Amino acid sequence: MEDQRRNNRDPGYANETRSEGAGTLVSGVIEDLQSLVRSEVKLAKTEIREDLTQMGKGAGMMAAGALVGLVGFIFLMLGVTYLLNKSLEMWISAGIVGVVLLIIAAVVAMSGKSTLSAANLKPQQTIDSMKENQEWASRQMQSVKR
Repeated sequence: MEDQRRNNRDPGYANETRSEGAGTLVSGVIEDLQSLVRSEVKLAKTEIREDLTQMGKGAGMMAAGALVGLVGFIFLMLGVTYLLNKSLEMWISAGIVGVVLLIIAAVVAMSGKSTLSAANLKPQQTIDSMKENQEWASRQMQSVKR
């Protein structure tokens, strides 16, 4: 019967072919969109993981700076104690050690702070790519409608 329609140039046959073609196109577009969304989710996870790693490093550096700062404070307090208890030379050396440790702590803490402030949890590449995908999907759907 289908051969008869084709041979007789039945208009119903042409409409069936067009609707099957449009259905195939729509299904292809939907599959492509699903694939794009999966890829974008994977990209977002990767970006966020990288940002969290950077933030972890910055937090570790800040913690190290705080620890060294605490040790420096302890040495400064020992310097004050030696000042009250011993001769001048002992407190000077403890004070010098404490000041040096505090300077090191400040440098490490500032480095950690700048690392944390540089981290951006917003997955910008994924957002840009999703916008492009949305534009592409709109164009594809418009071309299917035509």
